[in-house]
Amino acid sequence: MTFRLSLALLLALVLAAPMALADSRFEAFHQDRLAELNDEGKPVLVEVYADWCSTCARQSPILESLLGEDEFADYTALKLDWDEQEDSARELGAPRQSTLFVYRDGEQVEMSVAETSESRLRELLRKGL
Repeated sequence: MTFRLSLALLLALVLAAPMALADSRFEAFHQDRLAELNDEGKPVLVEVYADWCSTCARQSPILESLLGEDEFADYTALKLDWDEQEDSARELGAPRQSTLFVYRDGEQVEMSVAETSESRLRELLRKGL
């Protein structure tokens, strides 16, 4: 693949990312929503992402696919924008974008940074069930 084509594809991903949330299995992150879900004891995934993050661009479609499986139907997934909500990300303990948090029964049970392996992401989600 040529450099120009690679750059064009990356630019298309970056520009399409905000629109993708509308058709996503993710809700926009709000601290109140996380607290509400944790109070209900539901399994929650928080994805800390940035539109420009290449790791996030690999991670997100895998998570979307996994969250569409029956096994993970009880999950609520929240997407936290690193650039717009860095303070919230830091409060959760995220060292950077592409950080994932899994909550079960109101408690954080797992954290992962920059994971893009489908099998390891599947195991991460299973820890919230």
